[in-house]
Amino acid sequence: MMKRLLLILLIAASAGTAAAQTPAPVTVRVISAVSDDLRPLLYAQESGLFRRAGLNVVLEKSNSGATAAQAIVGGAVDIGKSSLSSLIAAYARGLPFVLIAPSAIHRAVAPNSAIIVAANSPIRSPLDLQGKVVACTAIGDIGYLGLRALIDDRGGDSSTIRWVEIPTSAIAAALEQGRVDAGITTEPYMTKDLKSGKVRMLVDMLTGYPRPILESAYYATRDYVAKNRDVVDRFAKVVEQAAAYTNAHETQTLPLYASFAGMDLDVVKQMHHTYSATSFDPREIQPVIDLAAKYKIIPRGFSASEFIVGGKG
Repeated sequence: MMKRLLLILLIAASAGTAAAQTPAPVTVRVISAVSDDLRPLLYAQESGLFRRAGLNVVLEKSNSGATAAQAIVGGAVDIGKSSLSSLIAAYARGLPFVLIAPSAIHRAVAPNSAIIVAANSPIRSPLDLQGKVVACTAIGDIGYLGLRALIDDRGGDSSTIRWVEIPTSAIAAALEQGRVDAGITTEPYMTKDLKSGKVRMLVDMLTGYPRPILESAYYATRDYVAKNRDVVDRFAKVVEQAAAYTNAHETQTLPLYASFAGMDLDVVKQMHHTYSATSFDPREIQPVIDLAAKYKIIPRGFSASEFIVGGKG
């Protein structure tokens, strides 16, 4: 009996020592607008990839990129995900942001954004948009820059376009009412609006870029990265591993996005979905920086490599 009691005590002590040696997972607070390119992060949460890397990732929804940036700068959250163009603009104006992991990358074979016009519009070519009113979510965004480059590269003058900022959800209605001649749209609205038959696709809005372009990325402040480099590296590695999985298993991971977005799964299945980069390539970032400088969205250009943690790529 005494031997059995001693054995039990030894096992309990051993288990207690092992538990004490296992560090608690580090909580990482992430903020992002609801978008399809969150699937890798949602998969990493659901599959336990983050947990196995010693991370407890808490995802918070944001209403806008500006809201997310304020939360990052103020320290309310640790990591954000936003459009590349908004991060470029912030960095060029002195905000201490750096890219820590890639997200959506544009592929011409599967566009998830477009320039749309009314179904009965006489506009047939991007050059027909000269002198017209075009709606975009924000002056200087990646679609704005891509369309300007597309028109100018074809010998047109994009400076003649009259731009108006309209939420993506309202662009189709603005076209139907004749308030704008064209609009830049993205998912989840693009598929729904095109299926209505009231608008049609004119051109992929990122055709103006010479190569695949990174559309969005995860970012943090330099200070957070400096103080938490190991955590940042683990987070980035998991996101990139998860991206490789979701790229190859799109259908299986759509329910994760539908649940997080509060959307019907059948609607989500009809959308054009994003493809996620699994590593940084400065050549997929530099053209956006260069166009932002060319069209005076930022005061100066800079090297994409200085914008990436560790100068990756």
